[in-house]
Amino acid sequence: MAVIDLGEERYDAPAAPVPPRRVRRRRLRTTALALAGALVLGAGGAAAPMAPLLTELYRAPLDAGGDFTLTGDRLFVTEPLGGGAHRVGAYDLVRGRRLWSGTYRIEQQVGLYPHGGLLMVVEEGRQQNRPFQTLVLDADTGQTRLSVQSHLTVLPEERVALVVEEVFPAGSRVDPDNPPPVTTPIYHASGGSGMYTAPSLGETGRVIDLDTGRDLWTSPLVAGIATVPAATGRPTALLAGHWDGRLELRDLRTGAVRQRIDPAASPPRYAEVTGDSLLVRFESHVAVYSADLRQRRWIRAMPADQGSVNVCGPMLCLDRHDPVAVEGLDPLTGDTVWRFTDQVWLTPHGVHLVEYGLDGTIRRAVDPRTGRTVLDLTGWTEANGFSSTDPLLLLRRTRSGLRTWLGLLDPEGTAVRPLDPLPFALSSCQVTTGAFACRTQVGDVRVWRFPPQPTPAE
Repeated sequence: MAVIDLGEERYDAPAAPVPPRRVRRRRLRTTALALAGALVLGAGGAAAPMAPLLTELYRAPLDAGGDFTLTGDRLFVTEPLGGGAHRVGAYDLVRGRRLWSGTYRIEQQVGLYPHGGLLMVVEEGRQQNRPFQTLVLDADTGQTRLSVQSHLTVLPEERVALVVEEVFPAGSRVDPDNPPPVTTPIYHASGGSGMYTAPSLGETGRVIDLDTGRDLWTSPLVAGIATVPAATGRPTALLAGHWDGRLELRDLRTGAVRQRIDPAASPPRYAEVTGDSLLVRFESHVAVYSADLRQRRWIRAMPADQGSVNVCGPMLCLDRHDPVAVEGLDPLTGDTVWRFTDQVWLTPHGVHLVEYGLDGTIRRAVDPRTGRTVLDLTGWTEANGFSSTDPLLLLRRTRSGLRTWLGLLDPEGTAVRPLDPLPFALSSCQVTTGAFACRTQVGDVRVWRFPPQPTPAE
């Protein structure tokens, strides 16, 4: 590892001739007095400490068509080889060596999920055009754990994966090489898994054991399926909605019906937890249940085209489309606590919400309970974060773009923690605990380590 100091250029001045002894003593006395004065002044108002140094951990060439993912002490780099093939390489940042590499026909994305060690999900091809498959790899060895011909959702804490598949009438799939007449109604499957001449009949859910690759169970045909996160002593479950509005909570590993909860008028789409509240977004409604007993607290009609609702720390954020507004809702009552009329995007980060303009410009950190500004972040041009529990990496570039100033907003922080500037144009940055990786203008990806957040005593 090399500690790099990327501040101003420094040099050692040539040694001056040694003066006569008397002059030397006078100069030493003068220097001592100056130092004493500086210490006295510093006691009353110390100057800001120097920004901590960054340590470069790793660098690797990265073509324009390449990509990378940073997580923990691993860096995964994807390199295009031509003809739709990509090489995926896994690097150990602690030991500074490559662990493994493999070639895949990647056209969409590479995802990483923590699961004991790490699991890496690679999607080959596109679902619109077969063949398509999702591979789940052991991120330490590159060995394939399982392969399915559909999208899947990894639930790492539960050691399972969920495959939700839309079911259409037999013979209704559109052949791209032999399309139907232009007057034929076309229905698009969610997830981009094809086009059909008839509407969907519903969904099935299939749960797969990640350790063995074997199917645990498959649900009957239902109107909609959503994953309900674990909360307040309740394990993760699947929420299955029927066409008559009935809602069933099913055991994740067995499929057994554990509870029937208050119905809604449309199928569920997703569920999130904040504190002791469970938010469920249906196609036409939004509802909140108690996270422990799963009893409904309130429900509100809201078609999907009118807005979206998501968890924002201890609150819910309602993003209205007409009129344009963002509202902070009390999850216990559904009442509006604060309201922004600007077109903004809010994302949770630690104990705050971070506000962005629709153009991606970072604006400020907000108290989620009051909507008030905690920290003005204008002047920073970009923010990157891997999760709400990791520091937020802030970037600001010079006009030439060849030097980037960096700062960190810690999850509990109320001020930006400055880092060293770097003599690169940085982009596509990712941050994890104690390190960040960025693409540079010189055609590589580099990883730097940053120091931990100082304790209050420091």
